[in-house]
Amino acid sequence: MVIRLFLSAVSAADLDKLIAMFKEDVIPAFESAPGCLGIELIRAEKAGVGGLIEGGVIIRWESAEHMESALNDPAIIQSQHRVRALLRREPLRKVYEVIS
Repeated sequence: MVIRLFLSAVSAADLDKLIAMFKEDVIPAFESAPGCLGIELIRAEKAGVGGLIEGGVIIRWESAEHMESALNDPAIIQSQHRVRALLRREPLRKVYEVIS
């Protein structure tokens, strides 16, 4: 199993809009992807520097191959397009292998 982390930040004013878009577009697209074991949206409890809310997405995959295939799927790419327009910090992407 692998986990992909996607970390960024949004303005506090855009947080509710981002959550709604994530629920409407991103979650359904990823949950229908073969090998996706789950997807969660996370956020910091308090605003950080400049009033930005830090947060991210945690996606669990059966394998790196499933993840790569899904991330190249046009439906997945499109599902993230509107959400990314709200980001106020360059995203950090990390992939980890689950070992235990």
